[in-house]
Amino acid sequence: MVTGASAGIGLATAAALAGAGAEVVLAVRDLTRGAAAAARIHERHPGAAVMVERVELGSLTSISEAASRIGERPVHLLVNNAGTGTDDPEARTADGFDLQVGVNYLGAWALTASLWPALREAGGARVVTLGSTMSERGKVEAGFGRPTGSTYQSYCDSKLATVVFATELRRRCAEAEVDVTAVPAHPGWCATAIFDTGGPPAFVTMIGRLTGSIQSPGDGAQPILLAATASEPSAYYGPLRHRGSAGPAGPVPLPGPAGSPGIGERLWDLSTDLTGIALHP
Repeated sequence: MVTGASAGIGLATAAALAGAGAEVVLAVRDLTRGAAAAARIHERHPGAAVMVERVELGSLTSISEAASRIGERPVHLLVNNAGTGTDDPEARTADGFDLQVGVNYLGAWALTASLWPALREAGGARVVTLGSTMSERGKVEAGFGRPTGSTYQSYCDSKLATVVFATELRRRCAEAEVDVTAVPAHPGWCATAIFDTGGPPAFVTMIGRLTGSIQSPGDGAQPILLAATASEPSAYYGPLRHRGSAGPAGPVPLPGPAGSPGIGERLWDLSTDLTGIALHP
């Protein structure tokens, strides 16, 4: 299952997995766009096993409904790719969270937790969650999940949270001897629809174009695919050149704030309290 699979990095990831023989669920906000994405995959890979499911990551109700449908079967791979940017510092999700934190992180938390029985049932399942180079500037502290007044800061916060979530989930699964592996990855700087918002990601693409380090969605999908398929996955994957913004994929250092003492436990508790959804590996 790949979220945000109707375009950009999500579509590139889903197409690569389908082309390799995987049965892929395209989790999308817009079913029309999802159907068009499925058609593009079938053009490239005739006979590919692709289905489309509507999932609005800004709505806990939509996530619960989608998980109840998708979770009827084992899920071997969940790619938490979907993300959004905004230039409106007051933008909120249907549940009242800061839009970027709510969609980019809390939606991924809720979906992973809601699909947990299906992931455990699969045996050897993997959860790949997307971070960003901007996670270096993120924070997880009091007020997390509420609009900060800065769309730049809330975007950074959301992306740090995705990396911390993946590393903490991996630690807890190992401690509980649960056969699920969590791996974070970031795509570097890629030209995708998220840059159309005028929010913080647009700044990234502007710098990328000036420096010549902007990548295609297909290039950006490479760290995600490596995280999804490596036999012995590293702690974090991303591009290896231009300070992590472009180039071939490989293991990269975790963002500095992800190593703050107690940040994993703190995020876990905040996520549970904010969403009312628990995740017990």
